[in-house]
Amino acid sequence: MNADMIIGVVMAVAALALLIYLTLWGRRTIERIANGSARSAREIARALGSDR
Repeated sequence: MNADMIIGVVMAVAALALLIYLTLWGRRTIERIANGSARSAREIARALGSDR
């Protein structure tokens, strides 16, 4: 039972860390595109593709 609880806590912490990371990454990407000169959907898609 204790091992299951430890695994559960570790998984919950990992999920929370991943959620925070993805939120901050998405926010940074959105701010970078918003501050850029992209005016069309094609330019935004090109800016998103440059991150990969």
